[in-house]
Amino acid sequence: MKNAVKGIIGLFLITVIGCSPYRIVQNKNDRSATWSDYRTFAFIDTNRVASEPGTNYMAAMERIKKEVAAQMLRRGYQQTNDNPDLLVNLGAVVREKTQTRQTTIQEAPLYVGQRRYHWQSQEVPVGNYQEGTLNVHIVDAHRNALVWDAAISRVITSQPLANDELQQAVGKLFEKMPKS
Repeated sequence: MKNAVKGIIGLFLITVIGCSPYRIVQNKNDRSATWSDYRTFAFIDTNRVASEPGTNYMAAMERIKKEVAAQMLRRGYQQTNDNPDLLVNLGAVVREKTQTRQTTIQEAPLYVGQRRYHWQSQEVPVGNYQEGTLNVHIVDAHRNALVWDAAISRVITSQPLANDELQQAVGKLFEKMPKS
């Protein structure tokens, strides 16, 4: 009995932990880059980016920038403004998407008529939602070459992302960063 309960709890934990709301949608790196040569980083200036009125784009980007900096520091890179080895560019996009479902044969109309009549399954819209994508581009500042291009997505809810959720998202993305 104890083993069955432990098994159920273990399966539950694996299911909960494995079902992350985040999806890595991009992960490309320059295989010729020597990551051990890089020591410092800086963010590309995004203060000139125009955001729509009523959005908290700049505040959200500052939170993301802070978490990306923490991830870079954990990996041994130092933040500087004087001749950095790496430049970090951040971007965020929110897209309106439509959720659909496939029709089934049970939804086919009852029809008695021409012999050539046929029914075909189709996609039916059932709702709209927003999906947010965070893009991280890391550029070798001396060669002016992209060395890592990564992006992570998730469905956006009406509540702003909590700090621990932001840490989880950026941490999951940085797990894919090439090692030095």
